[in-house]
Amino acid sequence: MKPNQDATVAPAQPVHVIETIPVRGDNKVTAEEVRREGIPTPAHLRIFPELGRGGMGRIHPATDRNLLRHVALKRLDRELAQVPMYKDGFIAEAQMTGQLEHPNIVPVHELAVSEEGVPYFTMKLVQGINFDAWLRDPEHELGSTERLQEGLEIFLKVCDAVAYAHHRGVIHRDLKPENIMVAGFGQVYLMDWGLARLTKTRPASGARAQMEAKGAVGTPTFMAPEQARGNPEEMDERSDIFGLGAILYEIISGKMPYGPSMNVDYVLAQAVAGKIVPIDQATLGIGVSKRIRSIVEKATAANPDERYQSVVELQGAVRGFLRGGLHLPRKTFTPGTVIIREGEVGGEAYMIVSGQCRAFRALSGGNETLGTMTAGDVFGEMALLLAEPRAASVEAVDQVTVLVLDQQTMTTGLGFDGWTGALVRALAHRFRAVEQQMRDSGVKRS
Repeated sequence: MKPNQDATVAPAQPVHVIETIPVRGDNKVTAEEVRREGIPTPAHLRIFPELGRGGMGRIHPATDRNLLRHVALKRLDRELAQVPMYKDGFIAEAQMTGQLEHPNIVPVHELAVSEEGVPYFTMKLVQGINFDAWLRDPEHELGSTERLQEGLEIFLKVCDAVAYAHHRGVIHRDLKPENIMVAGFGQVYLMDWGLARLTKTRPASGARAQMEAKGAVGTPTFMAPEQARGNPEEMDERSDIFGLGAILYEIISGKMPYGPSMNVDYVLAQAVAGKIVPIDQATLGIGVSKRIRSIVEKATAANPDERYQSVVELQGAVRGFLRGGLHLPRKTFTPGTVIIREGEVGGEAYMIVSGQCRAFRALSGGNETLGTMTAGDVFGEMALLLAEPRAASVEAVDQVTVLVLDQQTMTTGLGFDGWTGALVRALAHRFRAVEQQMRDSGVKRS
């Protein structure tokens, strides 16, 4: 389990998931709820009972009678509406979000203040689940190809949203899976800009807002060290890059950068000290590629100067990983297992993710070791390309995890049914011919 996510250190705690929307029937909010809670009741909106809340705001599904569509209404708590810092911050959130017009950021429709002085805004009503729930779904098993490939595709869309916000001079400061909505038809939205801060200009409505308040800002388990230290002037786009790295950390390891502790004060202290659990340690036994682990390690560096310096740079690294096929299916072999056997026709090639293998040939009276292979090495590719018997056997020296490339994946996924495949196969034939000549020459010399 995670440390209590409601223990966000900043004055505001965002609201997130809207999974079900009661849009039929007469179950709208009662007059007593309106009076007691100060719920705004503009004439053109029909307000339904609250679905989610945080430290500052509440969310209600609503029906816009003018536009004949369902929306989400977010309102400030009635008591907090009397405090300038919270009121300014809530209004600034709506204004900033409203100006961030991007496919992966939920659009804001209107901003207003009720007769009782409670500010509210309406936005697109998103139906789906948050990314935290997605990651915990048994269908997205830790270490599986599906989790890695689909999770990274979601992650890249979040990067698009953050990169755009940075271009507009806004940093989010509370990036975490709970603030990402995964809807149907490939829609992904980065939510909850209540802790966002402008890096280029400061709006008049936000001059006294919590965005300028000193103190730790964000959720401790995903917080960059400079955020934990609490000086807003130290926080910039690289703070969000740490948050993105922390999300990436959880996608591939199922854990968080500061460890499993449930104690918020302890986690915050770890964040202040920059004591990130090494990703290599967090992924032990999972079989995760060194390349993606290196990306996570750089994105979550304690020193901002050692991180990726832009979201675009981080995106490029993740896209390169996906294009490199390192999300291919994985297999794990126990020590002593023969992975491929000499003389068999090859139907798969392998890249070692972790562990060590030994290649050998059978000789009369024993075996001849040809060499050892470790993470990053490839074997079995010649037999796969040429549909020939394997020239040697390979066995696992210790526990070995490999990526698997079969004929179908090579043909459809890598484009080997066209000129690329013909070129590679021609080179493979030539290499095999040279190798055979060298063997024959060696036999003659002996």
